Amino acid sequence: MIGLIGEPERRERLAKSLGEALFECLFEVEELIPFACAAFLCLCLCLVGGMVYHLVFDPNAVDVASRLDMLSIDPDKWFPRS
Repeated sequence: MIGLIGEPERRERLAKSLGEALFECLFEVEELIPFACAAFLCLCLCLVGGMVYHLVFDPNAVDVASRLDMLSIDPDKWFPRS
């Protein structure tokens, strides 16, 4: 069967050259480090913003109190005592 990716040796060479290019861009070219850090910070802010939206501002939620109750650290909620 002829695959789209090709032979294992070809895949290894491709992965190695992509890894070397990524290493060259991130660690050898010092001018790109601030841009990589800024991109990582933007990604983190997008993830946190999405979590806050779905936790508090989601219009499809029953109510905000029920969402916040899911985060309760009350031990009786998770480990009921007889």
